Amino acid sequence: MMKKLFLFVALTSVSIIQTFAITGVEVMQKSMDAIVALKSATFTFSAQERFEGGKIKKTDASFKLQVSPLKIYADVREPQAAQLIFIPSKSADVSVKKGIKLNLSPTNKLLIADSHQPITRAGFAQTRRIILKSMEQRKGENLNNFCKLLGSVTYDGKDCYKVELLEDDYKIIEYTVKAGETDIWKLCESKAIPEYKVKELNNCGNTLTVGQKIKIPNAYAKKTTLYIDKSNNLPIYQKMEDDKGLYELYEFKNLKTNVTLSDTEFQFK
Repeated sequence: MMKKLFLFVALTSVSIIQTFAITGVEVMQKSMDAIVALKSATFTFSAQERFEGGKIKKTDASFKLQVSPLKIYADVREPQAAQLIFIPSKSADVSVKKGIKLNLSPTNKLLIADSHQPITRAGFAQTRRIILKSMEQRKGENLNNFCKLLGSVTYDGKDCYKVELLEDDYKIIEYTVKAGETDIWKLCESKAIPEYKVKELNNCGNTLTVGQKIKIPNAYAKKTTLYIDKSNNLPIYQKMEDDKGLYELYEFKNLKTNVTLSDTEFQFK
């Protein structure tokens, strides 16, 4: 009886060791590599984003994505039905079909009135850029204090790692706009911080002026929770929180990777 008990305890200990043999940083490094390796994908995308006054706006759409050369097709159901196509090799604008057909800049206010992100960021590359920027700013630090593996969860029927990224020093700071930073989208991309947050803090549009003093967050989010699909290492659940709570929640369901997509997949239906 004692031998059986000892064997059970030993096997359980091995199982626990194996479960936590990988660190949060290692999980994220594998995820960063997987995003680079992604060639194409189809998925159902759901978003919840906080807007001025604390209002949460929802997005629900089906996407087809080819990474290189970049092609994006979106069939949007919520907040308003529309089809969107972005093929930068053909046009810098987004083609929109909503009763009528028209072409708009990706950051046109009509396209992002109910969304924080332009269609050009479909997929996972934006997430990778933000996380790499956060890690880059921590050179010489122990990244395991920033990136923590909290165990495993089941999401959309997938076995996932649950990873938490914590910005302990998250705060709003004053920043002086420099030459080359007058386009708010370029400024925020270079610092990997959210454009809508900066616009809200400063009650401004897309254009700033050199020397202008503005308020910006020193990081994209105070806390980010990610579910990393163990089968493909992609972050299929992304929850970002700031000092006020939920800021953005992005979910990728029915994800199929490296699928064959013909040119007809990127045409209006």
